[in-house]
Amino acid sequence: MMILKLAWKNIWRNKRRTFITLSAIAFAVLFAVMMRSMQEGLEEQMVKTSVENSLGYIQVHTKGYWDDRLLENGMTVSDLPIQSIKDLDNVTIVDSKLETGMITNFGTQSRGTYVLSYDIEKNLPKQVSKKLVDGKLPQNGKKEVILGIDLADYLDAKIGDTLVFLGSGYQGATAVGLYVISGLLDFHIPELNRSTTYMSLSSLQELLGAEDLVTSLMIELEKPSKLNETATNIKSVVGSDYEVMTWEELTPDLKQLIQASSAKGYIMNFILYMIISFVMFGTVLMATQERKYEMGVLQAIGMKKRSSMLLVCIENIIISIMGVILGVVAASPIAYYFYNHPLELQGDSAKAMLEMGVDPIIPFSINPMIAVNHGLIVLVISLVLVIYPLLVIKNLNPVSAMKL
Repeated sequence: MMILKLAWKNIWRNKRRTFITLSAIAFAVLFAVMMRSMQEGLEEQMVKTSVENSLGYIQVHTKGYWDDRLLENGMTVSDLPIQSIKDLDNVTIVDSKLETGMITNFGTQSRGTYVLSYDIEKNLPKQVSKKLVDGKLPQNGKKEVILGIDLADYLDAKIGDTLVFLGSGYQGATAVGLYVISGLLDFHIPELNRSTTYMSLSSLQELLGAEDLVTSLMIELEKPSKLNETATNIKSVVGSDYEVMTWEELTPDLKQLIQASSAKGYIMNFILYMIISFVMFGTVLMATQERKYEMGVLQAIGMKKRSSMLLVCIENIIISIMGVILGVVAASPIAYYFYNHPLELQGDSAKAMLEMGVDPIIPFSINPMIAVNHGLIVLVISLVLVIYPLLVIKNLNPVSAMKL
């Protein structure tokens, strides 16, 4: 207890030295947490964009559908255990999805489009509710569609115009219909804006001659971190006649891109920690040289080297813990601010992200484990660096030290 009291007094006896050491540790934690928070936030944004725009965190299909994506491999809604899936933990939304490719024509212009559906009577997908920039949503029972703004520009069509849809329906039937544009969508992703059209599930089923048919169930989760566990639970519910695929299996290219991004982040963090270690060692070196005389006097009046080493070790532990806490406290509001007010990219960086199908913004992650993990890493670094002053004390000659 006496050593602990003495260590606490020594910390505040030289406030300048303590402030410098605390600042070095706190800024190390701050920079490390900010860098990883930005990196993880970008990765989460990439997943979120893909999930909200088309995939969902988990999809359920008939076996073999994902390989060829034919309407004939669709599922009958009445045969699906939708309510049982909804009742599972971590499942928030189960959306019946019907999709197909068709030719869209207006006047002299035509373009191949990706036609998707949503159930007006149940829930409105985020990609529809958030991206509608003009007009209104299709009304139930009316032949109306909403489409990407770039597709409308290409067709030279506007709200109120009638489009012709032509394609292959269920079991080889010809699918053709006239639909009025009721609204325009802006996904902030050029590829989707050029090729995407939405209509109600009932309208698309009628157009394709596929009553009660869907191609997949799109499932959203409350906690994406429990992705694989939830997928396993869904498999036990739907049985062996259906395949359950996570977004990682649906888009392996995106998974590889995120893994590459994470690897790059780890390399940057390693470089940052090397810089942090040298900066922190500089403060430890300065503090040790300043205290040689003090340590010499303590040993001259009878304090054992073992007690001196314990005293210095306790001081460094206290300062390290204080510095880590200070750094985490400083980083938390900054990360929270940029979580709610993401960085908006401009120029070539924004174009590159749009080409990858990701919104050109970087929201920071507020995952608390980022602060915990990097706080512990900096704490370990600071505790490893205490080896230097311990070695100095072990080899210290009191007479030589007091001559400084």
